Amino acid sequence: MAYIFAFDVSMSSTGLCIFTERGIPEKITSIQTNSKDEHKDRLKTIADSVLELRNIYPTSLMVYESGFSRYSASTQAIYKSLGIIQYLFYDCEQKSYAPSTVRKIVCGNGRADKKDVERTVLKYWPNLSFQNDDESDACGVALCWLIDNNIKI
Repeated sequence: MAYIFAFDVSMSSTGLCIFTERGIPEKITSIQTNSKDEHKDRLKTIADSVLELRNIYPTSLMVYESGFSRYSASTQAIYKSLGIIQYLFYDCEQKSYAPSTVRKIVCGNGRADKKDVERTVLKYWPNLSFQNDDESDACGVALCWLIDNNIKI
């Protein structure tokens, strides 16, 4: 069986939802980094965690919420993290969704907030629990891909 990795990428807390091609969540987690560490060390933490999970879950596809440009420093950090993750999945198909597209597909409203996304995710998978918004956002990206590809869950 091959798995799909869905990411909500950030330098501080990258959300990750690993699910089957039939839409069953297998693992939900977030990769925390220490804000006092240099970017290179934080990127290594992210890379090591993702590689460990890839060794457990054979991957066929990686989906992610594309970055946005609001503040220069945080945008650069997000794109560094995203670059590392894209590299780690160089051998898989990759699909990105803009944040407003995720909200539109999942909630029916491109201006929905994080809590709206979480509530909708829990309608599909009521037994899930999240430690933070990054995890629920990653599950929102997973749900977006499933809906976008007409996969019944």
